[in-house]
Amino acid sequence: MATSLSILPPATLPMVAYDPEARMRRSLRGVLLASALLVFGIGGAAALVPMGGAVVAGGQIGAESRVKKIAHPTGGTVAEILVQNGQHVRKGQILVRLDDTVSGSTATLSALSVDQLLAQKARLEAEQLGLGSIDFPASLTRRTDASAQQAMANERRMFALRQQELSGLGAQLSARVAQYHDEIGGYRAQIAALRQQSALIEPERRNMQTLYDKKLVTLGRLNQLERTAVDLHGSAGALQAQIAQANSRISEARAQIIQIGQARRAEAGAQLAQVNEQLNQQQARTVSAIDERNRSVIRAPYDGVVEQLSLTTVGGVIRPAETIMEIVPDKDPLLVEAALNPTDVDQVHVDQPARVSFPSLSRTATPELRGTVAYVAAERVTDPEGRAFYPVRVQLTPDSLARLRRTGGFKSGVPAEVYIETGSRSMMAYITKPLRDQFARAFLDD
Repeated sequence: MATSLSILPPATLPMVAYDPEARMRRSLRGVLLASALLVFGIGGAAALVPMGGAVVAGGQIGAESRVKKIAHPTGGTVAEILVQNGQHVRKGQILVRLDDTVSGSTATLSALSVDQLLAQKARLEAEQLGLGSIDFPASLTRRTDASAQQAMANERRMFALRQQELSGLGAQLSARVAQYHDEIGGYRAQIAALRQQSALIEPERRNMQTLYDKKLVTLGRLNQLERTAVDLHGSAGALQAQIAQANSRISEARAQIIQIGQARRAEAGAQLAQVNEQLNQQQARTVSAIDERNRSVIRAPYDGVVEQLSLTTVGGVIRPAETIMEIVPDKDPLLVEAALNPTDVDQVHVDQPARVSFPSLSRTATPELRGTVAYVAAERVTDPEGRAFYPVRVQLTPDSLARLRRTGGFKSGVPAEVYIETGSRSMMAYITKPLRDQFARAFLDD
């Protein structure tokens, strides 16, 4: 079924009149509507969207937390330089050698003297106690070097010689005692012979007395026998006296043997006291000499990177306590020192998160680093120009510290900007805060 379309003639179309004012009103309404939407959108965002707040403080990398100065207490002449700037070193690694010709010789001679005194002390102790051998200390017997072995050998020879001398004196006195015993034996034999003679004469003397009583012999003959008997008795008495003298000499000789041993022990004790005093003094000197020799080798006290090496040539002289280099420790926490405005101190506390940037470094290689507030001064200080501030220290996190060290920018005094985060507020709060502060002060004024 076909549908027919009817077309009106042009004369039958309605006519619409053109109104410029109406068109302008419509355009104005659109602009006002768009402006209202923009204002309300920005206002809503300002009132609702949170923004992070931060206190800004200028600062720099702290020198005290960053580097450790290497110096020598007594100084010396440089014999060898084993490191250079920028070199990473390990704890205990040798950095510089100093000339140890004098200190090394002094330490060696002091050690030799100590070894000799230790061996002499052991020998004197053996003599004092009357021992048959020397008991050397383990500090000598455990060593195989020539110094210890020579010291012990010398004292063994001295001990043997003195033992031989003591034994010789004892042998002489013992031989004298034996001689006295032999003499006593002879005296006793003579006494026995005299007694035998007296026993033989006695019957004859009695017979002679009987004959004399009978007037058969003269008095002269009787007296002759009497004198013989008396002489025999006197000779026996004299021999007994000589035996007593010999026994006395034996006692004296034996006492001398004891006295010789006692005198030797007393002498050893007196010498031992002197040796102990010398040993104490020498050991103190040896410790000092060895310490001085050991200080001729300057070692790294910890792992780190060498900086500010002041030595350039072998043979140079290091003055006492002069800084010869600096080492940046690997594990030392890096502190950024900042000056906090006194008006912001109430917003900052320890352990507060912070961001640190370094304007002098490339932001591509060194973007903002993270850290935490490690210290806030209790009192404000004033710089030489009269500006007051509160010292603040920020410690970088290990990751941030590693990134900074890779850039090579962790030098003392590198300027930094510290942003200490104080929480989030809306944009409206930031915008209206000055106005609200003015209102608060106005209402507080009289």
